[in-house]
Order: sequence, then structure tokens, then C-alpha cells
Amino acid sequence: MSSYRAPGGPHIIVVCTANAIRSPFVENLLRERLTRRGLSGIELESAGTAARPGGPAEEGARALARAHGVSLDAHRTRRLDERMLRENSAVLCAERAHRRVVLGMRPDLVGAVFTIREFARLLDIARPAGSLNEWSSVLSATARARFGDRHVSASEDDILDPIGQDAPVWAAFERQATSAVDIIVEAMAGLAQPGTDGGSSARPTTRREYRAATRASAHETRV
Repeated sequence: MSSYRAPGGPHIIVVCTANAIRSPFVENLLRERLTRRGLSGIELESAGTAARPGGPAEEGARALARAHGVSLDAHRTRRLDERMLRENSAVLCAERAHRRVVLGMRPDLVGAVFTIREFARLLDIARPAGSLNEWSSVLSATARARFGDRHVSASEDDILDPIGQDAPVWAAFERQATSAVDIIVEAMAGLAQPGTDGGSSARPTTRREYRAATRASAHETRV
């Protein structure tokens, strides 16, 4: 399987609050699934808007990651700062509140800052052409899809924070995160290798399945 590598290529930073559950889980799951598709040259990192630097991932996140074949044992929390945000960055936030914090630091990145679930939804709508070598164009096309997107509530854009919650909330968090990751990986694999499935035998989450998971998660949030 070939690997996608491009100097100055795609950079994705995943953001949550403490950088202890949501952002490291999504970061590392993205990395594992992109690498499985041969896309090991995409730079990924994560940070938290209110993180205490140097701490480990929460045990619940480590256990969930292990269930998906990913290790968070080496993860150490980092606080988001402006130096982490680059011109070629896609900033994927767990919640709309984190998106507001990022845009407060870098308002010029308005076309590159999304919630994780929003990015998945808009990628699926936009289906941008080109390749990952044209990352800025991919982000621009994805951002433009906002104008044709249906109105959605915060519960459909945000990923639940399961800290201190019971098993059903953790299960909803897992579904929200993994469904979004599946769609993002499939879209990026298609960009890197036009006309192919990227070499993966795993079936990606479909748009219908993603929306069903979104509705189920929104219902669980209200319960």
C-alpha cells in the first residue's frame, strides 16, 4: 500500500476542552484509520482550550481507544495556543464553543475551523474535487458547503463530553466520534487516490447511517 506524503501538506488539529478524552481519541483514531488507508503523511495533533499541560488521557478514553485498536498511553495533554494554528490547518473542534475560542485567536481561519461532526457532514455534501496536495482548496470547498447546508442544532454539531458520565453517554460519544471519523477518512482517501477505494476493505459509514447516528445521539442527549 502506498503512503501519501507531501511537505507542507494537510495539517489537522483536533480541539476539545481538556485534551484528555475527545480530542486525543479523535486524533488517534483518525491517524490509525488514515494510516490503514495508506495516508500516513497527514500531520495530526490535538490540544485543549483549557487543558492542564502534561497530563495523561482519561482512563475511560484509553479503554475506549484500546477497543478500537488505538493506544493513548503516550498521550500528554496540551493547551491550545495561537502558535499551533497554521495557514494550512484544519481545526476540528469537539463543540461550537471551542470553535469560537479558536476563531477568537485566529479569525482569519474562519474557512478552516469546523466542529468535527460539521466537517464530516460538509465533506459529504461538498465532495470536493482535487487531491490532498490542494488542501487549501479542499478546505475552501468544504467551508462553502455551509451555504447549502440545512440548519442544525448544537446537539447535531457537537460531540458529547462523557467525563463523569454513565455508560450510555460514553456509548453516544463513541458513536458520534467514530461515525464522523469514518466519513472524514473516506473523503480524504478519495481525494488522495481518485477513482479508488484507498485499499480498505472496511465499509465506511454512509450518509444515511451518519444521520441516523446523529438523531440517536441527539435523542440520548435529551434523555
